[in-house]
Amino acid sequence: MRSRLILLCLLASAAVVLAQSDRGTITGTVADPAGAVVASAPIEAKNTGTGAVFQAASSDTGNFTLAQLPVGTYEISVAVGGFKKYVRQNIIVGVAQTVRVDIALEVGSATESVTVSEQSSLLKTESGEVSTTVGAQRMIDLGGLGIGGSNSTSQGLRTYLSEIQLVPGAANPASGFVLGVRVNGAPNGTQRTIIDGADSTNQINAVQAGTGASMDAMQETAIQTSNYSAEFGQVGGGLFNITMRSGTNQYHGAGYDYLVNEAFNASTPFTNVLPRTRRNDYGFNFGGPVWIPKIYNGKDKTFFYYNREQYREFYVVNDTAITVPTAAYRAGDFSGAITGRSAGNDPLGRAMLEGMIFDPQSQRVVNGQQIRDQFPGNIILPARFDKVSQAIQALIPSPTNTAAALNYLPSFPNDRITTNESVKLDHQLTPKIKLSGTWLTNATSTQYSQSLNSSEGFPALITQTRGSFSRSMNWRFNLDYTLSPAMLWHIGIGSLQYLLDDHSPTNDFKDSSIGLTGVPNPGGRFPAISGLCASGTAPACTGTGGSANVGAGANVGAAQSLTKQFTPTYNTNLTWVKSNHTYKFGAELRTFGYPFHNLTATNGNFVFSTNQTAQPYAQSSTVSGVTLGYSYASFLLGLVNNGVVNPPADLKTGKKFWGFYAQDTWKLTRKLTLDYGLRYDYDTYPREQYGRMPTASLSVPNPTVGGRPGGIIYEATCNCKFAKNYPFAFGPRLGVAYQITPKTVLRGGIAVAYDGTATGNTGTGSAGANNAFSAPGFGDAAMKLDTGVPAGYVLPWPNFSAGSYPNPNFPANVNGPASIVDQNAGRPARQIQWSIGLQREVTRNTVVDASYVGNRGAWWLSPNLDNYNALSTNTLQAAGLDINNAADRAILRATIGSTAAGRFQNKLPYAGFPTNFTVAQSLRPFPQFTSGLAPLWAPQGRTWYDSLQAKVTQRVWHGLEVAYAFTWAKEMQLGTEGGTINDVFNRSQNKTISGFSRPLVSVISINYRVPAPQGNKIVSLAVRDWAFGTLLTYASGTPILAPTSTNNLTSLLFRSTYYNRNPGVPLFLKDLNCHCIDPTKDLVLNPAAWSNPTDGQWGTANAYYNDYRYQRRPSESLSVGRVFSFKERMRFTVRMNFTNVLNRLEMSNPSGSPSTPTTTGNVTGVPACTGVNKCATGGFGFINFASGATFIPARQGTLEMRLQF
Repeated sequence: MRSRLILLCLLASAAVVLAQSDRGTITGTVADPAGAVVASAPIEAKNTGTGAVFQAASSDTGNFTLAQLPVGTYEISVAVGGFKKYVRQNIIVGVAQTVRVDIALEVGSATESVTVSEQSSLLKTESGEVSTTVGAQRMIDLGGLGIGGSNSTSQGLRTYLSEIQLVPGAANPASGFVLGVRVNGAPNGTQRTIIDGADSTNQINAVQAGTGASMDAMQETAIQTSNYSAEFGQVGGGLFNITMRSGTNQYHGAGYDYLVNEAFNASTPFTNVLPRTRRNDYGFNFGGPVWIPKIYNGKDKTFFYYNREQYREFYVVNDTAITVPTAAYRAGDFSGAITGRSAGNDPLGRAMLEGMIFDPQSQRVVNGQQIRDQFPGNIILPARFDKVSQAIQALIPSPTNTAAALNYLPSFPNDRITTNESVKLDHQLTPKIKLSGTWLTNATSTQYSQSLNSSEGFPALITQTRGSFSRSMNWRFNLDYTLSPAMLWHIGIGSLQYLLDDHSPTNDFKDSSIGLTGVPNPGGRFPAISGLCASGTAPACTGTGGSANVGAGANVGAAQSLTKQFTPTYNTNLTWVKSNHTYKFGAELRTFGYPFHNLTATNGNFVFSTNQTAQPYAQSSTVSGVTLGYSYASFLLGLVNNGVVNPPADLKTGKKFWGFYAQDTWKLTRKLTLDYGLRYDYDTYPREQYGRMPTASLSVPNPTVGGRPGGIIYEATCNCKFAKNYPFAFGPRLGVAYQITPKTVLRGGIAVAYDGTATGNTGTGSAGANNAFSAPGFGDAAMKLDTGVPAGYVLPWPNFSAGSYPNPNFPANVNGPASIVDQNAGRPARQIQWSIGLQREVTRNTVVDASYVGNRGAWWLSPNLDNYNALSTNTLQAAGLDINNAADRAILRATIGSTAAGRFQNKLPYAGFPTNFTVAQSLRPFPQFTSGLAPLWAPQGRTWYDSLQAKVTQRVWHGLEVAYAFTWAKEMQLGTEGGTINDVFNRSQNKTISGFSRPLVSVISINYRVPAPQGNKIVSLAVRDWAFGTLLTYASGTPILAPTSTNNLTSLLFRSTYYNRNPGVPLFLKDLNCHCIDPTKDLVLNPAAWSNPTDGQWGTANAYYNDYRYQRRPSESLSVGRVFSFKERMRFTVRMNFTNVLNRLEMSNPSGSPSTPTTTGNVTGVPACTGVNKCATGGFGFINFASGATFIPARQGTLEMRLQF
């Protein structure tokens, strides 16, 4: 009675839940010696570690199923009158795996027994699911887990996502931190994670692994990639189904320490520098029965398992050069910025050279075109300097050498501390009621980090670095109640909480100290100043230099903001075995909340450009492929090109999800199993709690621009909803397994699976105020620093005005709205999956599996396939213009207030439209917006995937464990990977090879522990217990993106295109895989292979080509160590783990475009490129080697020590 009351209380708190399980199943038949089925045979499965007993009975067809079994090793016993007792040992049950055990009884006395101890077969005879199970200890022994660098999380810890290396059809698309994975062609980061039966997927961008468990706290992971049962939903790119380690009747644990030190590494290529690297990852775990002396003995009943891991990183970075302004630039002398490359002549016939700067005060109209005079000598006199710019410049360190770029070598700390803790409790309340609970937490603290926070080495006041402080807490509770031998009820509840706190090292800065006014700046941060590089990416500007970015959040996104995620989860399922059917019914509920304290850009983000010191008549700073003007010169004048100044905002977005399913595993015969089911998912689109998120309506009048369409609406006031939720997400599943022979199984299936809708965090920034501003016309300044941010620039938040964009106080400052929520934002991505393959048992311990695996995906998020504000051919024709006519192109480039605009002169689309805007801007559907108005959360992307996937699995045999995975795949996509869209009005032509495509991938993983040889004890002592592990990956290179055209279609039609590929012309000057490239001398891409489309024409090239790929990048890791055993259950392991063990030179990817000039010069830190020795510094196909830049670091080693008992 007491147990029932406890159960009722638990049910009342659990509500409804999804039946997504990390448990396993044992199934089979019971037969007599003649092969006839034995009905009602009582069956017991005992977990040999915990002593927990699970009971079932065979049905009238002789079938039995033991469901919801925790991962572990089991012993099955069957006792039926007239037959000997049957005992089967060593049955290993994995995560979400079904093990088949057929029981053949023998006639005899019940006091006699038949014991079978061999392990169960590796053949999967019960489902058509495609999955791979990876034990955590195996990954640890392979030595391929990253510590603080590649293959680790951004928190520095080893991560379960690294297990993807062993899975056919899957990869980590990034070369550094494992932030998300890519499975069977699905978009990056669409995987889902379940820990102990409850969802643990972190929805906050780029930190998916931040809520994961320690590898030492995990038992194993089932990575389910295709045709999984209806039990699992809301999965896009693979399901990581993790079970945590549990305590057993024996106490066991470990202490471990990983040491990363530059002494174990190879020196950096080209520079021969050995960067200082100090990382430490250590921890311990302990588990067993709960035992309190003289009070409680939990043997066979209550168990615990605790793990604590901490990662620490602290060292001084003093080997990474950045760019600061030269002494000449600081004095206004930009004569050294002139490269000599010609941009032709201006309308007055004067020669223009790259790097020339032009005086905005000299601007005038000549023959209907606005032109400027060059600053005499290319020098700005100090009297023209902006006062605020001067104050900021005084805070920027002086160069430490005479180079124009990479001329400052800072010294700064690099710190990161992460702590991960978890505890798991298991308790058998009664023989029919079993409970388990897991609690885990993760916390990271880092203020300065080169890899994580973009620390560059500037003083704390002006650094762009963004401190990152995150905390997560996960808990889940599971209850399993055996209602009868044929019926089991499972309930699970859980919660995921995540907090990401970003802030700068300075929070007490006063804008008045540099003379800046009009900025809210409640966080007390230095203003963000960016765009100061002449070329390249800050802080490592290239070419003629400039300066690295300055100030909080200058190029690393939101700073001084607090982002949270709260996700309670509930799930339940009922398993019912009847006859030769195993039915399962389940439900799930999850709610998502994303509170956001948004201080992004409240300090002011000011972006500078070449435009303000370029020639305005061309409406572009790039003329004939040559850049005019200079960003740092524009900065000295204080002429801001664009920026953002926001008020603080506190908001909360969120959404809800429900899922229901029913499935049946039907054993038609002993050889044939049919697994079918139906799942229904309902997922809402993200909404701001109080309706304060703005979106632009394409039909609502905008009062700021005279009632033209494009007004701003809010759910709080519009009596509407921005989007529709999709009500028809029905996902049928069908799988089949047919055992052709005792050693051969045919497996296949087809399924319709749905991913979730967009996360609320994706648009959280848009839900706050977004007071972006830009220059009213090309070459004009949006504002001047020393005159401050004008009153009225910063609108209050919340602001429910339909005319809030553009800013009603400055209607000439034409800027776009924060977002346009797509009306189908509530539609989740759909994937139709299928597979068919054969599995063959070669030996009892070796299985070979080969399958055709394919899918078609639709409705993936794609923000770039629409551009509501682009100029179409129909619009031009209606205006009497032809893009192919040179005179008409000149009209489109002309400012509407000039005579060059012809019949369009002063033909304003609305009163107040800036007369220095172009005719092209005036003809846009929404001329009040300079942005393209791409939709937010638009489900328009598509994917195509076909592959041959093969696996060879050999479980441990004489100390040797081997696995081989092979993938031969073709994957294509439309709009799911962002980037340039070649004409949004011709969407279908953008179907292309995936930018992550690797047609051929081979992965070999080997673990070997030398067994003790028989005979001589000295020989045995010398050779036994050496442990080796290796993980080898060999794959095709990924495609190179075709170069983006520079034919100025972007400024004419506000759409982009690609260069044309010239047929028959080699794409490469040198084979990227020839091992013969010297990046200090060689440019590897052929500019003759590409030609710019004729003015006004669209390019004909695809985004990617199969024969235009980066070099192949093998990944080779090796682990070598020795295991020392003490007593019976204690052992100490010491080993070295190496990545890039052969120290291959993995050079950076080639860069540039066909119009990029070929340049040479000295390179800081590279001895071969100093003095009179000039090296390549730019050009099409230039491979960056400065500061030892490589795609994959040189060989790196980690010392591991581990004590286990």
